[in-house]
Amino acid sequence: MGQAGIEVNGAVRDKANNAKISGVSVEVFQGGQSYDAVQTLGNGKYALSLDHGLDYEMVFTSGGLSVRKVEIKASTIPDEFQGEPFYLTVEMSLFEVPDGFDVAILEEPIGIVRFDARKEELGWDGAYTSRMQKRIQDELERVENSGGDDSDEGASVNKEYEEHMRKAEVEFGRGRWEQSINWLERALQEVPGDNRAETMVEEAQANLERANEEAAVSAEYDRFMREGKIKMKRKDWSGARTAFEGALDLKPGESEPAELLAEINAETAEEESEEEAEEVVADPEPEEDTAAQEEADAAREEAARRKQYDRLIERADRNFDKQNYAESKEQYEEASLLYPNEVYPFDRIAEANERIVVLSRPEEEEEVTESDSEALALDREYEDQVRQGDLAFEQEDWASAKVAYEAAQALKPDERYPKNRLRRLEGLMEEDGLEMESELTVNSEELMQADAEEAQRIAEEADLLAADQARLMDLEREELEAEEALQRERAKASSDASKDRSRNYILARQNEAEDDAEAYYRNALESEIRARGQAVNDKFDQNETSHTLWAGNQAGRRGSEWIDIQDLVVTQEQSRQTAASRREGRIEELNFSVQVQEEKNKDRQAMSNALRKDRMVQVEEKVQDHEDLLFDRTKRYAVFTDSLERLLKAYEEFNRDIRLSSADARIMRYEQVQRKAKRQGTIGLGEEQRRLQSWMAIKKVEREDSQARAAGQGAAELRAVVSLREANNRYSGAPLASTDYNDVQAKEGIREGVEERSFEDGNSLVIERTVRVDNEVNIYRKTVAKHGVYYFKNDRSITKDIWLLETFQTSD
Repeated sequence: MGQAGIEVNGAVRDKANNAKISGVSVEVFQGGQSYDAVQTLGNGKYALSLDHGLDYEMVFTSGGLSVRKVEIKASTIPDEFQGEPFYLTVEMSLFEVPDGFDVAILEEPIGIVRFDARKEELGWDGAYTSRMQKRIQDELERVENSGGDDSDEGASVNKEYEEHMRKAEVEFGRGRWEQSINWLERALQEVPGDNRAETMVEEAQANLERANEEAAVSAEYDRFMREGKIKMKRKDWSGARTAFEGALDLKPGESEPAELLAEINAETAEEESEEEAEEVVADPEPEEDTAAQEEADAAREEAARRKQYDRLIERADRNFDKQNYAESKEQYEEASLLYPNEVYPFDRIAEANERIVVLSRPEEEEEVTESDSEALALDREYEDQVRQGDLAFEQEDWASAKVAYEAAQALKPDERYPKNRLRRLEGLMEEDGLEMESELTVNSEELMQADAEEAQRIAEEADLLAADQARLMDLEREELEAEEALQRERAKASSDASKDRSRNYILARQNEAEDDAEAYYRNALESEIRARGQAVNDKFDQNETSHTLWAGNQAGRRGSEWIDIQDLVVTQEQSRQTAASRREGRIEELNFSVQVQEEKNKDRQAMSNALRKDRMVQVEEKVQDHEDLLFDRTKRYAVFTDSLERLLKAYEEFNRDIRLSSADARIMRYEQVQRKAKRQGTIGLGEEQRRLQSWMAIKKVEREDSQARAAGQGAAELRAVVSLREANNRYSGAPLASTDYNDVQAKEGIREGVEERSFEDGNSLVIERTVRVDNEVNIYRKTVAKHGVYYFKNDRSITKDIWLLETFQTSD
């Protein structure tokens, strides 16, 4: 047998519309030399064979479409796998290369195939392929964005279409047909009638229908197998045979139902032989009619018994699921009587016993003797006395409660609960008998007298404040009259000043002239704009010349490319014939390998069937052993559970009296603490008297402070009124005149009028003017730059009119 090889197949599609491309040249190079070459068929598919131990490079070319390369590193296959065949699928998509695309990217392989030791097969380097696909996509987007104004509505629609198609192809490759159809429908909404999307929709829908059919068949097959195994466990051979035959009809190639059918046939054959032997021994005389009748009756009885068994099991399972464990246990027990060899009812009975909570003792323990009845009567009488005592205790009827608890203690002197209740009643009755000391009383007459004195002082203070407010109102009225007269005088002066400023502004506008610096910067800006325009025109002429030369040489390039394509076609035809001859030899070797492999598979299948049957026998023996162990363990668990419940019941009755008495003991300690706290509270009555005296002293201090604040507030208001009158006399609200400013030492060196100086600040010319009128000094700046002229007053932006109005006079 010859050495196995690598079978490569796949299809080539157009990336733009996903259409299959025929006539694509698929060349294989080994060590830089041509190894094999084929062309895609009408359906875009191709196939070729490679040898082990070498590295190959596959090159896909088709006219003006992009060139794609794939590296297959077959040398990475280990020696122990050299004799096995490998199958590799290489799907490729080609696209039209746009102008400006960096073709150097296409010189690198789009994918690399290596041997995957974990899967023991040839696999793709996914990280490398993703990285190359991203580089190609980024380059396509770069060319598309640099090709002009592509931000119109059509480009955005195509972008959405490509995104939907990309997601559809991803889902299609994963076999998620419904998601793929969803994305394809969105792509058709963007580009209606697209051939690529419609073709993929048809394929996806066909695949989806096929997948649904396969899922339905698999579900039905699983149902038949599950039903057959259940009936086989119950030894219902006819029902199990029908189920397995149905499963085998759905999937004829499955071995499991066939093996189970063989086991059923073996079991039924043994039972039939045993029945025949018993009939021969029991009835040696041939009575055909009587035997047939008895067999029919037995079959009817068996069918009725099986039907009743199935009904009981179904009802028991339903009650078990509803957590009605007692009812389900009874039904499982009835079913086990019908078929004692069935394991399932006993398993469920054990589970039900684990979950049933026993609330009472067994019936045999309810039989009591005469001594037990007397003890029960004593317990009932004791409980009645305790219950009467508790009721009286809750109603605070201490005497009745004490009588009931004493009677209960007399019945059972060892019980702690009545003793604790009696001690608690003694404390409560003592507490009711205590006479509490009288609470602290406050001399209400002294408080009323103090409140009356305070009210009188507040009234006198209010009269004084009213008199002060009347005097303040008279002063304010006089000041307002004086202020109105002063405002009339200042308004007239302001009007005269406004007229003078208007005349000065008109004179400044008449004397205005353009600065030399401003004209220089404006001319420089215009010359720079003209230079940029000339550069743009020169670049346009250069591009026009290059385009004319490229268009003239295009015809020559097209002719040389056609001649190269013809030579390439001849070379490919020769390579294809050589590859076809080699491929026929490889196909014969492959067929021989397949026959050998099929014979090995048959031998392995027969061996596995024998081993499976042996394992089944061993499993049945182990199941029987485990059932016996489980049954014994269930009995021991039931005995232990019953003993434990009795022990817990006795412990609960023993601790009941201790639990009740401990609760009363805690309550008694709490009540003692409360009584002690109440007694200690009487000691603090003197402290209350001292706190009351301190509170009276604090109130007195607060009254004195409020009186002082009121007096201070009146004096502050008088001072505020005087200050306001002085401010009103000084400032009338009109703009400040130059005489209102105080002369400052730092301004003594500045002369009256306007002084000017200029300097350069970076690329700008600054003209600064200092204006002094009496004691008022302001600094004005005019900044002339290439991009504009700006005006400032004391570092705040102003308009050109204010600059002219307030700085038109220049000192010598």
